[in-house]
Formats: sequence, structure tokens, C-alpha cells
Amino acid sequence: MEKFVVSYSPFARSSNDTNKMFLYLSTVLVLPAVFGAMFFGIQALFVLLVSVGASFISEILYNLIIKKKVDIKNVSSLVTGLILGLTMPVKMPLYIVALSAFVAVFITKMAFGGLGKNKFNPALVGRVFAGMFSSYLATNLYELTIKGEQMISLSQGGTNTIANLLSGSAVGGIGTTSVLLIAIGLVFLVYSDVLDWKIPAISVLAYLACGISVFGVENAVLNLCSGSFLFVAVYMMTDPNTSPNSLIGKVIYSVMFGVLSALVWDMGYLGEDTIFVVALFVNLFVPAMDKYLIFRHKPLGGYRNAHKN
Repeated sequence: MEKFVVSYSPFARSSNDTNKMFLYLSTVLVLPAVFGAMFFGIQALFVLLVSVGASFISEILYNLIIKKKVDIKNVSSLVTGLILGLTMPVKMPLYIVALSAFVAVFITKMAFGGLGKNKFNPALVGRVFAGMFSSYLATNLYELTIKGEQMISLSQGGTNTIANLLSGSAVGGIGTTSVLLIAIGLVFLVYSDVLDWKIPAISVLAYLACGISVFGVENAVLNLCSGSFLFVAVYMMTDPNTSPNSLIGKVIYSVMFGVLSALVWDMGYLGEDTIFVVALFVNLFVPAMDKYLIFRHKPLGGYRNAHKN
């Protein structure tokens, strides 16, 4: 007698759906990329090009090593490289950018089986690697030079205002400084049915709830809009391959990210790296969430019949 395996969603995603997702993602990410290049200058463009190029080459190299056909139509590595590059400070050394892209794609993605089989978000792992590799990340790399005028970094006593954070005239990664652009991207991706709004929404609410109780309304809002929290919540935590499948899993996952980000950010131990380390830490629990939180859907015929031999 033929055996059937009862499993839970998501079951499958067509190539058209995947291509659509990456097309929309790359389209939206072009906006902060262009803004970052205009705002930070030519060096930002170099960082983005190295990140995207190294990601693409890493995937080709892996396929050549294992003698697998290279699919030039697969743009997932390009999107990974673009997201990774947008989180980098403009002064990040290019060799670190290239190494981080290699870690993200060759090791984190391809070594685990490729697209859809990786256990951790590749861009997130690459960004944490970059922070660990550069011991002076939270200070030197976030001093900004814009149109010949030196801006004071947060670590040196500078401050961000709501106006600066909305417009993007603030300290942060190349594509993470404009709250307005991140919000536009979120709305577009949700409308296009590419992104699950629950994860960023719950993450923000959890962050604010914890932040307001710890350091007040004004500071909580400023901290929420500064750094890379919103960018990570929208473009990294929502990765369908590395985020929970169940609703309860998404809630726990998002609350953990929001609360821990607020608490660790307030301690100030890791500076700008805080958000990425917290996000990767939360990412570690996703396999367990998907394994044990299986009551989200009732199988056809009920649980008793579904689990009979």
C-alpha cells in the first residue's frame, strides 16, 4: 500500500512566483540603492557593486565546483548581494564586503543546498560576519562625509532627528537611513503579495511597547527609526525561507525580535551591529518553531486519522 505523508504549508512555490518575488524585491531595493549612492557618494556605489558582484560570482563558483549547470536566470544571489550591500556602512572596506558576500551566498546559501534550503538568512549571516570582521565598525565606519561636509556620528555625540530619519539624512547603512523609502517599499511589497505584513508590524509594536517602558516615548520612536531596525524587519525578517510558517510562530518570532532589539540596543554593547546580531539569534529558533508549532492547520480528516499508520 502506498504511503502518504501529511505535511503543513507552505507546500510548493512555482518558479513564476519565485521570479515575481525577486523581481519586485529588486525593483523596490533600487530606490534606496540610488538614494544611497546620491547621498553618500561614489564610494556607496562601489560597495553595492562589490556586494552584488561577489554574491553572483560566489554562486557561479559553487555550481562550477560541484559541476552543476549554472542558471544565469536565477537572480536570487543578486538580491542577496543588494540587500547585504544596503546594510553596509559607506566606509566598509571593499574586501570585507566581498568576503561577507562569499559567506552569505557560498557558505550560508549554496552549501546548504541552494535557494529554499538554507536554514538562515544569507544576507543576515553575511552582515553579522562583516561586523565581527571589523572591530571598529560601530565608530569609524559610521562617520559620514556628504558633499564635502563632515557629519558627526552618533558614537561621537551626534543626534538624529525625526526629520533626518524620514529623509534619510542620518547615520546608518547605505540603504537603511530613510524611513520613508523603507515604508514605501513595505507598502508596495504587501500590496503585491510578496511580503507578509504581520512580521514587520508585530516587530514594530513589540519594539515600541518595550522601548517606551524602558526609555520613554520620544527616545523609543527615535531609536525605532534610527539604525537598521526597520530595514531588517521589512527585508530580512520576512524571508519566506527563514521565517516561521505558522501564525503563532510568526508572532513569537516578531515579538522576540522587537523586544530583544529594544533591550540590547539600549545597552549599547554592539552599536549598529545590535539589530543584525539579534535578528540572527532569533533566526536560530525558526526550525524549532516550524517543527513543534504544527497545530496551525487541521489536516484533512482530523489529527487522529492523519497520524494513523
